Amino acid sequence: IATLYKSRWQIELLFRWIKQHLDIRKFLGANDNAVRLQVFAAMIAYLLLRIAAKANCLAMLPIRFAELVSQLLFTRRAIAAIDKPPPINPSKRRSHSHPDQIELSYA
Repeated sequence: IATLYKSRWQIELLFRWIKQHLDIRKFLGANDNAVRLQVFAAMIAYLLLRIAAKANCLAMLPIRFAELVSQLLFTRRAIAAIDKPPPINPSKRRSHSHPDQIELSYA
């Protein structure tokens, strides 16, 4: 009985870890294969984020790093500078128009 309980407890710990770290709120499919694929995809994404954080020596929490990556997914920024604000040059005037458009300047 103790061996069965210990193996069941390991399964419970695995599900707890999945809930805490993989951020799966809703399963997209109902069959075993769909759930398995979604968990594997979440594990791969989690491991890639952990590898990137470790390779760039980031000291932030993994959940914060995942939030920043999801917010800045389509912007080009170095991973080491992901938690820093973008550089701003106040002396350079920012143009509000598209570079291909003609801009009117008043004297």
